[in-house]
Amino acid sequence: MTRNNQFYKDLSFKYFRGEITASEEKELFEWLKAGENRMATLHEWEDEWKDTGVVENTPVWESMLGRIAAREALETSDVMPRRKMSPWIGAVAAAVVALFGAIFLLARPEPVQEYAMEAPAGEKSRIFLPDSSVVWLNSGSKLFFNSSFNSKDRRVALVGEGYFEVSHNEQLPFRVTCGDVDVLVKGTKFNVSAYPEDLFVTTSVLEGHVVFSHGDAHMDLLKGQSARYDVVSGSFSRSLQTPENESAWTESRFVYEGITLSELAEKLSRTYAVRFHFNTSEHLDGKFNISLRNNESLDDVLRALEKMIPIKARREGDNVYIDKR
Repeated sequence: MTRNNQFYKDLSFKYFRGEITASEEKELFEWLKAGENRMATLHEWEDEWKDTGVVENTPVWESMLGRIAAREALETSDVMPRRKMSPWIGAVAAAVVALFGAIFLLARPEPVQEYAMEAPAGEKSRIFLPDSSVVWLNSGSKLFFNSSFNSKDRRVALVGEGYFEVSHNEQLPFRVTCGDVDVLVKGTKFNVSAYPEDLFVTTSVLEGHVVFSHGDAHMDLLKGQSARYDVVSGSFSRSLQTPENESAWTESRFVYEGITLSELAEKLSRTYAVRFHFNTSEHLDGKFNISLRNNESLDDVLRALEKMIPIKARREGDNVYIDKR
């Protein structure tokens, strides 16, 4: 069936009002991608819709800022986010690009909408937030925020590991919450690791200044500094880890200094989506250095470990068995 411009204009207005269905939204954006100047046309229709004066009386409008930027970004990606929301709730505010993995957007039928972004096991995702900040999520990580982000506050919650490049806004400080621990951002580039199974929450600063805090206790970190919070003891300590090494995973590089075999197994299980099984307890706590810089496969890494440590690694599907050699 041939559709005319008026049909897609009407769909666009339904999209701006937050009344579009999933099937209608899909048709609208398939039409957008099929023509070079159609995104510009959509902007014109958006301006026309705003000129009707309905924006000021539309509660969802504040949370819809950035939706067009999201679709423009997604024009360059082969992976579209899966959208789970009631048709009347409104459009998603976050501009999201998924690399190597799917990103999930969730919303509830309350005035405040909640969003969750995820990097599945074995994959990474890059997210563009509504304030133009960029977040890389490592394998098995999730980022949460709501529709007040960039209007009332800039607070996100992280489960797993994320690398942040934060846009400057003195009026709205950027804050990352990891359970009971907060990272208040005074600068721009930093890495946070807070997987639920880990005993430490770590923060490394590549540029600027962050305040790492839990309750009344806090630690200021400047460029080139790293620290960790002991979940069991509830204490902070400085770390000798190099911040550039801590964030190397965003470039598919891994540089681990003074890491144990058990710690490395946790990281490898996330990166390659496998499960490690140890048939020997020897060498689990001995520390060593390892550098992965060339997009090595898991088999390459296992062969390298066999040369460094007297172990035998055996892979069967998604399982890796470590035996004494």
